[in-house]
Amino acid sequence: MSSRSDQSEHKVLLITLEPISERMAGPAIRCLEIGKELSKDFDVTIITPHQTSEDFGAEVNNRVKLIAGAKKSFVELLARQSKIVIIQANVLKTYPQIGKLAEHLVVDLYDPYLFTINVQYESDPTTASSSFRMMHHVLQTHMLEADFSICASERQRDYWVGRFCALGRIDPPLSNFDPSLRKLIDVVPFGLPSTPPKRNGTSLRDLVPEIGAQDPLLLWGGGIWDWFDPLTVIRAVGELSGTVSNIRLVFMGTKPPNPQVPVMEMTHKAQELSESLGLLGKNVFFLKDWVSYEQRANFLLDADIAVSSHFDLPETRFSFRTRMLDYFWAHLPIVATGGDHLADLIEANQAGVTVPYQDVNAWKQAISRLLSDAAFKKACQSGAAKLAEQFSWPKVIEPLRAYCFNPHHLPPYKKVSKPSLIERAHAVYSRGGKELVIKRSTQLIKDFLP
Repeated sequence: MSSRSDQSEHKVLLITLEPISERMAGPAIRCLEIGKELSKDFDVTIITPHQTSEDFGAEVNNRVKLIAGAKKSFVELLARQSKIVIIQANVLKTYPQIGKLAEHLVVDLYDPYLFTINVQYESDPTTASSSFRMMHHVLQTHMLEADFSICASERQRDYWVGRFCALGRIDPPLSNFDPSLRKLIDVVPFGLPSTPPKRNGTSLRDLVPEIGAQDPLLLWGGGIWDWFDPLTVIRAVGELSGTVSNIRLVFMGTKPPNPQVPVMEMTHKAQELSESLGLLGKNVFFLKDWVSYEQRANFLLDADIAVSSHFDLPETRFSFRTRMLDYFWAHLPIVATGGDHLADLIEANQAGVTVPYQDVNAWKQAISRLLSDAAFKKACQSGAAKLAEQFSWPKVIEPLRAYCFNPHHLPPYKKVSKPSLIERAHAVYSRGGKELVIKRSTQLIKDFLP
């Protein structure tokens, strides 16, 4: 493999529409960490349309060039000057020319966001229809303009291969170019740091005075989106509080770091349920602001059990819960709803307990076992540690790194159209000559009749 000096002409540009700052959601974290890894071999620049603090920008610039708040014309200029442009699957909505300007375009499809639109706007059919149709078109544009795509798991890849096939992208020229389709789309999971988390600031127990040093602490990492199910977890904690009065559940993020993303309805429902059950501020706590990327280590290290719960939705099956990676990183035993890829890994590696959808009793039993059975809890911590080893950024980035060293273009995409009668007759002739054409002439004509 070439050295960094040999690849100096390989300028790699990453673009995200999310804020890259002290407080980041999954897409921004993924963009930043991918940029850091690629900067070991390439000249990397990251662009976000949002401003960031001077201190954070200076810190990032030790590894990559971070350009925050860039104007559209400047973004397009950098895209034209870069060997490879890596974008998330909504960027072309804001910068529609990037696909045409980039020498090689990589699209990150790790978030199958179309499924979330249906849930987020289920009470507003007009908005749901408009948003779905708009983002369906945006997603299709990204998929057809990409030279290479990445996703987060083999299960996701199956979904995306199906979508590519439905678009007519997996045609004979592409199949001949790469029968495995790995040059079309490959797997780059979300990753985590290679080094274990270390305390670097205020602990969660110090931040929330009501949480004692010995109180059993359950941690919900990340946001409360409408396709998640915090309500079942809250009900389970409420019932457990009758016998474990000092049990605590903390939701680590309520206000999204992206100002364009509103606090979702499920956040309000979770707070209202906690208050109605007499748990709010006593057994259940919601942190007002999003926890900073660096500060999260302190909170993870304070937790006894990590939790994640969701509904039985298509989004669940194809999701990749980025918060789970933090749980692995901190070697936390996990209780999670089953049905998604990472829940399967938790079960297979004995990193915790997976429970059925909306099953309060199953949640109670799982939490109780982890709180009372020290040997079982230790075994789950070991399982989480094994998973952490699998998902370090240097390991998961390899398919993308390989592409950046040897980028390719896919065969041109041609919109699928119905063949003409002459084309079909020629295809039949090529397989069996004039006799086969005569034999199938009636069927050929019927195929083209209205």
